[in-house]
Amino acid sequence: MNKVALLSKEEKECLRKIIAKYPNDENLDLTAYIAEVIGITGEHVEEGWYNQDINSTHITFCYMADTDTEHSDDKNETEEYYIQVDVWSKADCFLLKRKIKKLLKMAGFTYFTGNDDYEQDTKIYHKAARFYFALNNAEEE
Repeated sequence: MNKVALLSKEEKECLRKIIAKYPNDENLDLTAYIAEVIGITGEHVEEGWYNQDINSTHITFCYMADTDTEHSDDKNETEEYYIQVDVWSKADCFLLKRKIKKLLKMAGFTYFTGNDDYEQDTKIYHKAARFYFALNNAEEE
């Protein structure tokens, strides 16, 4: 049986370049990082929620929460950001959701839950995936 890889060699190389471009420190533009990583899929990506003006498959992401963690010497050393990524499509896109999960996990995100729905009123498949990302804060002098 011939298996097809979820990520191509080119997609893995693109991801390596994005990871190198965005070091995990207090200067990280997390929104841009998320958009670029998910953008490897080739689908339209935007921050926010379902865009009814887009009639093709698209991906959205939004921040759900954030918290300061790993406190020492009255400083927090890490910030955790919780995000939701949503895939919106007229076709079931199970493999696309799996690709997004793989990309984000390889980029340092931790997957913790998700769900899949078919919205009868819009006839749209809605696949959600939730992640958190630990952002390292630079040591203050």
